[in-house]
Amino acid sequence: MNASKTSFNVESESNIVRNFTLIKSLVCRSLIASVCGLISLDVVAQSDTSDVTELDEIVVEEEGEPETELPLGIGISGETLRNAPGSGGDPVRTLQSLPGMNFTNDEESLPAVRGSRPGDNYFEANFAPVDYIFHVDGLISVFNADLIESFDIYQSAYGPEFAGVTGGVFDVKLRDPKTDRLKTTVDISLLQAGALIEGPISEQQSFYLAGRFSYLDLFLGDQLDEEDGIKIDQFPKYSDYQGKYVWKPSEDNRLTVQINGAQDIAKVNVAEDAEDIDTDPVLAGNYLFDTLFHEQALVWDHNASEKLKYKSLLSHTFGNEKGEFGGVGDYEVDEEAILLKSRASYALNNQHELIVGAQVSRGEVDLDITAGLPNCGELDADCLLTGEEQVTLTEKFKFTTTQAYIKDNWYVTDKFTLYPGVAFQSEDIRNNQFIEPRLAAEYALSEKTILTAGAGQYQQSPDYLESSKEFGNPNLEYSNALHAQVGLQRFLDNGWSVKSELYYKALDNLSTSDPVLNYSNDGEGHAYGLDTLVRKNLTDKFSGWASISFSQARRKDKRTGESFVFDYDQPVNVSVVGNYKFNKKWSVGAKLWAHSGAPVTPVTGAVEDVERPGFYRPVYGKLNSDRFPTYHRVDLRLDRTFQRKNDNTMGAYFELFNILQTKNALAYNYNADYTEKEIDHQLTGFFSFGFKATF
Repeated sequence: MNASKTSFNVESESNIVRNFTLIKSLVCRSLIASVCGLISLDVVAQSDTSDVTELDEIVVEEEGEPETELPLGIGISGETLRNAPGSGGDPVRTLQSLPGMNFTNDEESLPAVRGSRPGDNYFEANFAPVDYIFHVDGLISVFNADLIESFDIYQSAYGPEFAGVTGGVFDVKLRDPKTDRLKTTVDISLLQAGALIEGPISEQQSFYLAGRFSYLDLFLGDQLDEEDGIKIDQFPKYSDYQGKYVWKPSEDNRLTVQINGAQDIAKVNVAEDAEDIDTDPVLAGNYLFDTLFHEQALVWDHNASEKLKYKSLLSHTFGNEKGEFGGVGDYEVDEEAILLKSRASYALNNQHELIVGAQVSRGEVDLDITAGLPNCGELDADCLLTGEEQVTLTEKFKFTTTQAYIKDNWYVTDKFTLYPGVAFQSEDIRNNQFIEPRLAAEYALSEKTILTAGAGQYQQSPDYLESSKEFGNPNLEYSNALHAQVGLQRFLDNGWSVKSELYYKALDNLSTSDPVLNYSNDGEGHAYGLDTLVRKNLTDKFSGWASISFSQARRKDKRTGESFVFDYDQPVNVSVVGNYKFNKKWSVGAKLWAHSGAPVTPVTGAVEDVERPGFYRPVYGKLNSDRFPTYHRVDLRLDRTFQRKNDNTMGAYFELFNILQTKNALAYNYNADYTEKEIDHQLTGFFSFGFKATF
């Protein structure tokens, strides 16, 4: 369970749990490999309360969907993301193709954004924070694909409405229920089954309720043999649900009830003679991944007048995460929280629109952890678990966090707009308070050319384990970041646009291992680069985009002055996505994804552990001083679309992933004494197929 970045950060992706993340990645590679190559079949049936009529001749509508344009950031529709090649029909997976998003391998679900770690990001859906957004460590998102209306993505220099994070912000919009008729959508595939029911209740009320569950474990649970010492005791299974009820009692009032939830579970046994753990034998044993969350929220939108508008949310969340990691240890985390959040906008006059917001979160966390974890920080290559003494941490605590902000949309002239603002955040665990100034600007050089700029200060809490008495340093401070960027956007004819952003990010107070304190704030870093997005909206036959990023990301040890390449540094990252409609029935798409190879720390030798004969500890060269070969992959997608009258539609798609069978590097696999090594490769070619029918 990843605690929301708007509250105390209990267990986000951090350095001390980086070993657990690596273990989970190793196991999940085996699980995901069992799924790849399977045909995914989606059958959708919709019904209404009217009489059944015969189908008429096929009529296909050709209509482009305009994308959102944001002063700072990227707005992209759910339909565009769903239909992108390489997405497998899941909009969230298409994040890999957007600028500023770095992934060291194609199995990762969360991006490292502009020099920050994946755990430094914040996800929000319909004004409420989201605990986690992916099943099976990134295989598929927890949202029903048909419900995702759009994504607003802010890579850096976002406004004061988002605080408590130093990475990127992802604002997911889930659509409202359809109100034309009652519809039932049944989704059946080899991977999962689901249903979506939606429609009007009255002229003022509508609803949807969606649920999905996987059942591949029922067919494959007894069919999978032990491979390379890894035995799957429980094939990964998952479930999720979303619900929304909308009531509009008047033109100026809207009440929304929304629910979300998900669960994942998998069990694996790693044998003592498994090759993948030769260098860290404590990893042998049983593994359990069991995660769930539930959220209920009430949202009220109120237009008090033409000038004054309110939006308020009251939500309750509960999450539980249990894990076992062989001989390393086990943990269980329970978190329950109530969030009250409100925003008001008031048009003072023709030049100023004032936006004020605040939120208070109160919660309780139960921690029960027994594990042997090394002190492993931003600047450490040696994170071996073998030989670490197990420590037990049992604690229950309550927390209160507060955030508030004020922002002025100041329309200085018809061409020039300023967005000054300030954010405030406070928490009672360490009794910290922060004031963070933010400023953005937008200037229209012409009707089709816009110059943008932004800057801001950002703070993020350390991981709880790193700052605990048993595992870390209770006096560990918040990390902080300075974001700055300037951009130029040009709108061209026929749906074309170009947007380039030059950015800089400075990071300080990063967590580092310390021989006396366990952890200290002796790390700093920076990242800078140029992100360019060339976009073509659908106007006739061709649509798509090209993302080109040039960047550098570094870390520095303030104690020694030595600098290192950041784990997610990618000097060059290019994605080209295109769709072409041959006619009203057929379309084809392709995606090219290429980026610099992931940094890797070379091993220059090994020394036998004097206390454990036969166990060798590696001798490392400079941190991240080597790289894997350049990553590249090509995906293809073919769509057959039908649309009949009376809202009856049919369609099918077929996708080929990594059609060139490229063997992209994932990691080095060493033997026990580090005298031999080989490259573990990422997944090569696999495919999916989907069929969709509306009746």
